[in-house]
Amino acid sequence: MRSSTVALVVSTLAAVGCDAPVMDPPDGGSDAGTGLALLGRGSHTSSSVEVLEVVADSDGLRLPSDVAFHPSEDHQLWITNQGDDSVVIVSRVGSPDRTVVRRRSLGSDHFLASPSGLAMGGSGTFATSQATDEVTQPTTPADFMGPSLWPADVTRFDAGHGSHLDMLHNSPNAVGIAWDHDNAFWVFDGYHESITYYDFGADHGPGGEDHSGAVITRYVEGELLHATGANAHIELDRATGLLYIADTANARVAVLDTRSGAPGRRIGPDYDGATMTAMESATLTTLVTGHGLDQPSGLALRDGVIYVTDRVRRMVHAFDLTGAQLDYLDLSDRAAELGGIEADVEGRLYVTTRSPASVLRIAPLP
Repeated sequence: MRSSTVALVVSTLAAVGCDAPVMDPPDGGSDAGTGLALLGRGSHTSSSVEVLEVVADSDGLRLPSDVAFHPSEDHQLWITNQGDDSVVIVSRVGSPDRTVVRRRSLGSDHFLASPSGLAMGGSGTFATSQATDEVTQPTTPADFMGPSLWPADVTRFDAGHGSHLDMLHNSPNAVGIAWDHDNAFWVFDGYHESITYYDFGADHGPGGEDHSGAVITRYVEGELLHATGANAHIELDRATGLLYIADTANARVAVLDTRSGAPGRRIGPDYDGATMTAMESATLTTLVTGHGLDQPSGLALRDGVIYVTDRVRRMVHAFDLTGAQLDYLDLSDRAAELGGIEADVEGRLYVTTRSPASVLRIAPLP
């Protein structure tokens, strides 16, 4: 582990009030330290933190799958709806004067079919991953599905054909997505049980069809495991090039070194006129296994701490960058299934729950 990373972890633990970096698993033993203030300082119960429903079913949520904050709009939260191929956008989330809009339009059932995740980019765009391997338009096959690129502007975004900026193909059952740079994103490709890199390059503009010029690179094919019906989120540390992966079906948090490997064979089918290759000998390792993790799903990285939701055990876990458990929070009294997770600029956590459909905000008690 790099010395700079160690320093970051130590400073982060001091900031959140963690006296010891190792916690015992949820299924036995006593706590080894006081834990994180954000997760209740080792008490593990929802009553030890502030849990507030900030978005509800009545706001238009339908099986919410992921959440992300707009990078330049103050407290504007975007939420993908897996249940009806839509996006709910909440401005000034958590405030009395918040506003809510829901976007769905012609073509949402293709360009936003069963959205599993979204990742905000850095140039006024964002992208979504689609968790389906069904035929979504009559002229294309089932394995045509892939990530879509969109404008991150609530006045331009309609979630359908008219506002999509680009779409690339051959990653059906995509269960998570993370931003790299410009219009380049990483996708957990469930169909190939791989991580696939998609660089849209120059997009084709709203409603266009030219997908050429893109670069598509498939990593560690067959080394991950797709869990049907479960989303598996990913997060890139751009400083190190390490991609953290909620490998749900393998009950672990894995790490891909995106700077490793060598370009190999051409792959296909190439529906886009793109450059498609396999990256050979990339390094994939296991960071976390055990600690009561059953089906890790949501994943967020903030200030040297990895937050992971367990969809079926309904817990939020925190680990440092060495894989040591810092704390965990049991939300089984608040939800039947947890999904995507994100942190705001204040460091509070936002978690999607599928039943009841909501977004919960988690913060230390005042």
